[in-house]
Amino acid sequence: MTDQRQSSRFTGLITLAVIVAIIIIQFVFSSPFTGPVIIIALIVFQTPLGKLRSAALLVTLGALSLLEHIGFSIVFALGLDVVPEANQLVLTPHAKQHFFMAGIYALIAMGLILFIAWTGLRRGQRSAWYAILGVLIVGGGAELLAGAFIFQMGNPLYALFGIPVQGFGWQFLYLYLIAWPCALVVSFRPIFAKSNKDSA
Repeated sequence: MTDQRQSSRFTGLITLAVIVAIIIIQFVFSSPFTGPVIIIALIVFQTPLGKLRSAALLVTLGALSLLEHIGFSIVFALGLDVVPEANQLVLTPHAKQHFFMAGIYALIAMGLILFIAWTGLRRGQRSAWYAILGVLIVGGGAELLAGAFIFQMGNPLYALFGIPVQGFGWQFLYLYLIAWPCALVVSFRPIFAKSNKDSA
């Protein structure tokens, strides 16, 4: 029993170390290749890490990329001198309130996504798998439509459809559109297999 507890603690520490490494790498080495490299590493090492743990880490990585939406919303609301656009935008106090609260509730939503990943998906619950899929379809679909009709975030893919590309930040923001489908694929077999064994 003691060996099992020590093994569980060791696995927990490894998982925590991987999460911290992901956060540090993603935000210190701001390269468009950083995210995809982390995704590939999590897929390659899914067996030693555990498939469901790897899936939860992939969801975590994708959720962290959404901090760009949350950050911009709060920065614009408070008028912080972080990005040039924040100074150029004139918002009424009414609009600032909505921007700020949209950022706060987006932060709460991100926390709930992580909660679903680590308490549901990590334990092999089908409801968690469907929840992540639903969030991906609705949120990802809205992201792509907003990019097409509102602002492209510099994504060059829109140029293929004759849409003038403007802005920046797509390399990090769209990371969840890659990470979350990978998480669903990695976790599919352990969750939906007849044996329904937790391979993590």
